[in-house]
Amino acid sequence: MTTKTISTVEFIRHFGRYLDEAMREPITLTKHGRASVVVVPVDLFERMTKGSEDPRKVYRTSETPPQLADMILTALDKRLAHVSDEPQND
Repeated sequence: MTTKTISTVEFIRHFGRYLDEAMREPITLTKHGRASVVVVPVDLFERMTKGSEDPRKVYRTSETPPQLADMILTALDKRLAHVSDEPQND
């Protein structure tokens, strides 16, 4: 999933604006030019960590829990919708 990337200083400077944006999609914060933190809505965080001892667990396609698969497919559909709305330069 591609996220919007901004500096920590920019996030602090415009906290309200970026907090609202992070409620719609994750935002990656950078410190000294390197990704350091991802800001996500609490419901997404809870879905990512619910029922899993280690949220970094990797699944085979056939092993992916239905809720996680739905979350991933929903995010992909949103991304693909943006791509299909862009004009084609042929």
